[in-house]
Amino acid sequence: MKLKTIILTILTVITTTVTVAQSQITEEMVRKIAATADEPELLRQNSTLTQEGYLYFAEILIDKLLQINPQNPNYHYRKGFLMLEIHKNHEEAIFHFILATMDIDPNFDMYSHRETSSPPDAFYHLAMCYHLNEDIDKAVENYNKFKEVSNKKSELLPVTELRLKQCAEAKVQMAKPVNVRLKNMGPTINTAFPEYSPVVSLDGSALYFTSRRAWANDETNEFRDLANNQYPEDIYVSYLDFDSSWTKPEKLDFCRPEKNEASISMSSDERKIYLYEDSTGSGDIVTADFFHAKFQDIEELDMKNVNTKYWETHCMMSHDQRRFFFVSDRPGGFGGRDIYVMERKKNGKWTNPKNLGPGINSPNDEDAPFISVDNRTLYYSSDGEKSIGGFDIFKSEMQDDSVWVTGLNLGYPFNSTNDDIFYTTTIDGRRGYMTSYRKDGQGEKDIYEIYNDYLGIKDIAVLKGLIKTVDNKPIPEEFAINVKLICMDCGPAGDVRQVFPRLRDGVFMTGLKTCKTYKLEYINLTDSLIMGEDSFTTLCDEAYQEVYRELLLDVDKRIIIIPEDTITIPPVIVQPFDNLEFMHYFTYNKNKLSVTIGKLNKFMKEIEKQLEDGRESITVNIYSSASNVPTKTFGTNEKLAKTRAENMKYDVIAYFENDEAFKGKVNVVIVTAIVRGPDYVKDASNKEKYFPYQYVGLKTE
Repeated sequence: MKLKTIILTILTVITTTVTVAQSQITEEMVRKIAATADEPELLRQNSTLTQEGYLYFAEILIDKLLQINPQNPNYHYRKGFLMLEIHKNHEEAIFHFILATMDIDPNFDMYSHRETSSPPDAFYHLAMCYHLNEDIDKAVENYNKFKEVSNKKSELLPVTELRLKQCAEAKVQMAKPVNVRLKNMGPTINTAFPEYSPVVSLDGSALYFTSRRAWANDETNEFRDLANNQYPEDIYVSYLDFDSSWTKPEKLDFCRPEKNEASISMSSDERKIYLYEDSTGSGDIVTADFFHAKFQDIEELDMKNVNTKYWETHCMMSHDQRRFFFVSDRPGGFGGRDIYVMERKKNGKWTNPKNLGPGINSPNDEDAPFISVDNRTLYYSSDGEKSIGGFDIFKSEMQDDSVWVTGLNLGYPFNSTNDDIFYTTTIDGRRGYMTSYRKDGQGEKDIYEIYNDYLGIKDIAVLKGLIKTVDNKPIPEEFAINVKLICMDCGPAGDVRQVFPRLRDGVFMTGLKTCKTYKLEYINLTDSLIMGEDSFTTLCDEAYQEVYRELLLDVDKRIIIIPEDTITIPPVIVQPFDNLEFMHYFTYNKNKLSVTIGKLNKFMKEIEKQLEDGRESITVNIYSSASNVPTKTFGTNEKLAKTRAENMKYDVIAYFENDEAFKGKVNVVIVTAIVRGPDYVKDASNKEKYFPYQYVGLKTE
């Protein structure tokens, strides 16, 4: 999704215009300027292009200026800024901002080629780079330096105060990491180009997402964004194959080479996709319907009071279709982008939008609401004071009086100090997908898969069903069938809803209340006939439970056949299990063990036994250490300790993920990777002295 960003005061307002008319500017022209212009002209053109938003072209010129004067702090400041804005590469930008901050002048003259100093803003951007790099102490140090030397009217001062609060929150969250397993989706989904805004189907079998990759036939080359040289946004879908791998992504049919189309959310039955489109200039929510085996042309959203002349970026319909959540920066909110909700009245019409209030929305930006299948658990992203940096993912729950409790940060490393946004989950809430910037990324933005054992949906039942035809062919699209779900004892308000099977495979899903009796009517909408009826009662246990129905449809006879062995699946009762421990001490520079032999293999087998005996999931915590004996092989002992931990994490994950029986059930978390022990005094031969501090330990919980 193309986010509106404010380029933070790198330049003062200027009156000079770019030499080449904006509508005619090309990369060839800019490279000609780089090859022929003198230093004063290069500087002027770089300033103008940056001010006008042509950041990719501006970087071409700053690269030439750095060739002419590679020690100029002013030029390093500009280069660092452009690396952050275009490439989001904070690690390499640190080098440039360090050089920039060596010569700061509050009276910085941006247009003079004799100016070698940088503006005070360089300290802010250096702090931001350290913040993104999770080096919190250095971030705080440089934010404070910026406060000391900046103009007291600087627009960056309020932002700095926010970032300092986020740094304080980061220290709190990073000191108590949560147990999650994050996995980069890898090269099948992620590329060197940005991938983001994942939308997963309820059963986890389909993943829709946005990518700015090039089209195979180069159709999108001429439509690159002049600000960052990125290709337009398009929406892709990948399906989970029988071997649990993801298929090659397919571009949805409505995507056009000259337009930006970004995924937002999907209806539960996958018959309607919600998109973001910016063809009007302000950014609106649009939709496309699925029939005839593909998504049709994009249409305007058929709901009043959602799209305005302001910026609407995201939305989601609740699974019971009673609430519609969306994001807007319209006036009257708490600040920036806020999350709003509309509720469906008994007559089918929608109420006016209502702000979700200060427990969710802050003076800063909130975005990307996702409502779970229980219709009361809300995930969203916030760049407020309780974030640890950039957007973080938060969770809130709606109370019985329709009031939303204050959102809770999901913790570190679920969230990083960079942007974490667009979180979406499968039906049980234990597997999710999000967009993040991480060091193991394939490109600018990547999509990550997240496993956790503490966010699962509770106190809810789920209806899962499958409608097959007697001849095992797809349900004909002209044969309109739905499942009418009627709660028989839900009180005066009742609970009656229509559930449609997915056209691609006949699967249908929805959330249920516990301890309630439901009636199902399988309706042929074409003839307005009830083809079959069914009923069941959900269990009163507070744990997650599933009700499963597998049905046969005889299209010619217009009847539904309900097999006698249809069952309600009760929740798994988890018995207490002993936690397990393993410890290994390494010799000098050794860093890897085999999970298939020795005591480590015995430890793995004990985990397998607990999983086979009914333990739903296990978290394996890793603790590693290196001594203070210098290591030429790894450069630093910190790197050696980290290598020991990461090798162990990789091998444990691979061991269980390669076995279908245990796939997705073992979370692995590196708790510590540290250097410990007595100081080194040129006595490496004293093995007994350093041996106790060269280890890797595993503990389950």
